[in-house]
Amino acid sequence: MRALLDHKQAEMMVFALNDPSKMPSVEEAYPFIKTATKSVAEPEWKRDQLLLMQQSQKIKTARKLKKTT
Repeated sequence: MRALLDHKQAEMMVFALNDPSKMPSVEEAYPFIKTATKSVAEPEWKRDQLLLMQQSQKIKTARKLKKTT
């Protein structure tokens, strides 16, 4: 597998140096990337952002309840 990837990388470098207009896209050169990116879950920062927003809403709610009592 490593040898195959090294060969593909060298092939892409030859395209980049000699004839960039004919260089295949990353998905064409490495077909497994297309399937791997589909299975990637939501980014970690998005989950963190959601948690922070939920915590912020809980704090706002608690402050409102405290003011009314």
